[in-house]
Order: sequence, then structure tokens, then C-alpha cells
Amino acid sequence: MKNIKVIITLLVLVLLSMPTFALAQAGGMNMGGNTLKFDKAKFDGQVKSDFEGKVTGYQVVLIKDGKIVSEIAGGYATNAVDGNNKMTVNTPANIGSTAKFFGGTALLHEFQRTSGIGGGMDSWLSEKIYNYFPVVWKQNMDESIKQISFKDLLEHRSGFIHGDKEVTGSFFNYLAKGVSSDKTKDFYYGKRNYANANITMVGYLLPMVADKDFLNKLNKIIIEKKLKADDMFIQTYLGNAFESYIKTNYFSKITPAISPSCDARNEYPKKNIIFAKSYNIWNEITPGADYSSKADNPSKACHAAGGWYVTGRELAAYAANFAATDNIVSAATRKKMFDDEKPDNRLLWSFARGNTILKTKLDWKSSPYMGGDHGGAHATIVMLPNGYYAVGIVNSNISPVNKGDDYGNSHHLTANIIKAFEAGIAANF
Repeated sequence: MKNIKVIITLLVLVLLSMPTFALAQAGGMNMGGNTLKFDKAKFDGQVKSDFEGKVTGYQVVLIKDGKIVSEIAGGYATNAVDGNNKMTVNTPANIGSTAKFFGGTALLHEFQRTSGIGGGMDSWLSEKIYNYFPVVWKQNMDESIKQISFKDLLEHRSGFIHGDKEVTGSFFNYLAKGVSSDKTKDFYYGKRNYANANITMVGYLLPMVADKDFLNKLNKIIIEKKLKADDMFIQTYLGNAFESYIKTNYFSKITPAISPSCDARNEYPKKNIIFAKSYNIWNEITPGADYSSKADNPSKACHAAGGWYVTGRELAAYAANFAATDNIVSAATRKKMFDDEKPDNRLLWSFARGNTILKTKLDWKSSPYMGGDHGGAHATIVMLPNGYYAVGIVNSNISPVNKGDDYGNSHHLTANIIKAFEAGIAANF
């Protein structure tokens, strides 16, 4: 049996390394029967043009139907003062909020089974999140929290106040403050507005959704320890449970398995693994920054909103499993996550980026993507036409910075990758 598993793993690794041009449908997009010719040299050349000498280091991997079409890396993971280490597709780097896709898709994976109120995915999405809260949270939260559904979290319509600066201390303070119904505000219940609190909450709920006995155990611990609703212990307990779930039941089940870290600063040096630092400017001469959820968060625990380190190759493997297998979500779930006719109703995807050529030539109105920005670290997972997906990582702000770019450098990064894809398919038109 062990030998069979080894053979299967090797076969999948071979498939992930092979270029392909077969037709695929994904994510609610209908491309008809058109199969695109792809020029890898043109794609690679455009990537190099956009990033060489304009970021400290970069990694870009393009996949189709779960197989690598192109992978390219350049520049430096660390600058001269930090050791002058080259960036490769095997260098772990901070992907910021792109890691929200991990926890969000893990929750959607759980939603593919029958819910507690009957039915599958739609029943789960309509279910109210407070039903999965520990009792002490239910008893002390603001009543406005009761209206929030899982779909509201995944569509960023919860009304949680944006940003960690507005609500400090324990995450429970979001629940105590409640959500706004004031439509003169930037954030109110029912309005789509991207906020870290939504996916942080997803991570805390995931262990309780995945294990029906987990909540009872947590309630007993809270009673035994006489904890208050805002006690950091609850948040830490949930954060550690999220980390255990995502590593044991998720990262290890992907083919090939991946091993992202939310504690790069402490974990990688013990394994002699060089990881990317992040820099504010591409030619920074001062030491770079790193990040650890465990060391840098009040809870001292990992969370679902970001801060995970992963290599470009691993992120591509994750995207390949997401796009072309049922290991993460089913084809029906992928389709539900994005409908180009109703892009604001997308589940989990952070933004959608349009491109004139893709729209005009392929009727591809917009590409949904999961962008991440954490200081000088930026990353993206982006869906492209004809079964293609791309992942990108840079460890500095892109120079010259697009001052009109409201979404930060992950938006700029995504736009450049789409432009490179456009170059790769230009011969079709």
C-alpha cells in the first residue's frame, strides 16, 4: 500500500510539471469551446519586463488544468544587508491576505456536507454565525450580530468595522460593538466592503463547524476557567485549533502536500530554510521585515486573515488543487464562488480586475483574484480565461508605485500578471 501511495504521488507531481492546452471550465465562467494557443516565451518576457529591477524579488507561476505552464522567479529574497539570497519559486514569502483563501476555501469545503439545519451549501451559507459561538459570546454580544450569516462573512457584507485600528484588544470587541445599519457609513450590514474581521471570524468558526463536539468542549473550558467573553484565552484557543485544522486536514491533503508557516521567524531558522524578508522599496538598503502571527498578535496564535509564508511553487500547487480537483472544493462550489454577471456577489475572492483585450476578444469581463498586502509583501491568486490560473509573490513595493491604485500593490501585481497573460495569448488574435 505504501508503494502504491508513492507511485500515485509521483504521478501527480509529474502532471503538475507538464504544460497542457486542454479545455477547462472553472469558476462560473463559460468560455465555450475555444482553446487558446499560448506563447510561454512571450509570457515570461513580459513578467521579466514588469518585475526585473522593479521589485526586490518575485515569483510567478502560471497553471492550466492543474498543471504548470510557466514558472519564473528573479531578484532577491533578502537584500545585501540581510544576506543577499536569491529569490526562487521555492523561497517561502509572506503572502499577506492572499492566505485568506486558505481558511475561506476550507470552510467552503466543510459546507459541501449536510448542514445542521438540513441541506448542503446553500443551507450553510444562510445559517447565522452566532449559532456556532461559545455561550459566553452569545450572552454578551450586541444583538445586531444575530443577523450575520456565513454568506455575509464570505461576501464581506457583515458590517464589521473596517480595520484593526477601529477595534482593539480581543476579537470579541467586534461582537460587543455590533454592526452598523447606518447607510451613510462606509461599513454597514449588507454592503460589500472588504474587512479583515470577516475572514478572521471564518478562521475562528472553522473548528466549530468541522467538529460538532468542539463547541461543547470549549464551553466547558470557559466555565471551568470562569472566563469572560473578551478573555484572550478564547481567541488563542480558537486560533490554535484553526492552525491545527488547516495543517492536518488541509495542507497535508493537497497533492503534493504543502507546508505554509504562520511563524516563519521562529520556524524556518530551525530548519535552515531561507525565507524572504519584505522591503518598502525595491532597492532598500536597510534590513527587511518579517512577521509571525504567534509572536506579533495579542493572541499569540495563527489566524486566517493573513501572515502565512509559502513558496510560489506551493501556492501554485494549492491553486492547482483548487482549480482542477475536488481536493479543496468541488466544481459546483467553484462556480458558486464567482459569477461574472454578478461580480459583487463573489464568495471569498477579494476583488475582480477587468482587462480590455480579454473582454473584447474572449468575452472575459473580469478576473477574480485574492490579493494580499502586508507592508512590503504582496501576493495574488488570479483566475484567467480558458482554465488558466496564476499566482504571484513580490517582497517589496513595485516601482514605480501606481499612485492611483486604491487596492495597493497586490492590485498592481495582479494587473501585471494579466498583462503578461495577454502577451502570451496575443498570437491568437
